[in-house]
Amino acid sequence: MPEPTPYCRTELHYAGAETPLPIATPIWNGRTVALPGWETCGFELIRAPSSVGDFTNDNEIAGTHFDEIELLAKSLTGCDAVLFYPPLLRSPERAAAQPDLNPIELVHSDYTESYRAMIEDPGHPYHHILEPSMRRAGITVAEIRQAQRILTLQLWRNVGAPKVDYPLSFCDARTVARTELVPIRISEYGGQKTEFDAFAVLPPSEDQPHAWYVFPNMTPDEVVVFRAYDSDRDTTGEPFWTPHVSFRDPNQGADVNPRTSLEMRAICLFRG
Repeated sequence: MPEPTPYCRTELHYAGAETPLPIATPIWNGRTVALPGWETCGFELIRAPSSVGDFTNDNEIAGTHFDEIELLAKSLTGCDAVLFYPPLLRSPERAAAQPDLNPIELVHSDYTESYRAMIEDPGHPYHHILEPSMRRAGITVAEIRQAQRILTLQLWRNVGAPKVDYPLSFCDARTVARTELVPIRISEYGGQKTEFDAFAVLPPSEDQPHAWYVFPNMTPDEVVVFRAYDSDRDTTGEPFWTPHVSFRDPNQGADVNPRTSLEMRAICLFRG
């Protein structure tokens, strides 16, 4: 029986000793594979239409879309409360003003085991990013510390044309060992002091490859939900990370569009 054909083969940039290492990698079409869902492999494509008329309007995102994402996060997780980081809109226009808003081409996962301690510390530089959302939800630092479980989901939406130059690819978390993750300090991001740790991902071994997937031609009515941190999994040693990376899609032709995407981060609190 012939081997299935991947969506594409391309180079992904993994962490190296000094500079990123380009590694030839097959990427599979997640639309044609029976994936088990975000709770198992770390990510999932879902249909989630929005009533937002203009995804470049920050006020509309902070109002209408926060409400939509809060309802979605609660329905996906059963959590009691949801906090947010400010939305990240990546587009050529935003990247021209702030280079951090270009697509990220280093294989990474956004948070390490230090995540919970970070968001529980009101003196941490990152905490000021949470404060507007805490006021919105009426959540105090004490309530964050008392949470039985903290689960952070990232929600990625293509809000531009379906054919994009640098889509986001997602790795099955079960195929990435903790020993393949290297903490790196992010001192500043998007012009703000952050001082948090993310994971850069080392290249896989030949006998234990990483499994990568993409969802081609996403529309604004679709969202990829992927896990960034889970205190329960942190405790048990199970993967709470979901490596992801932008890559130059070799299947798109000359008429491809620069990516315009919206990223939301929902911090789900469980009171127990």
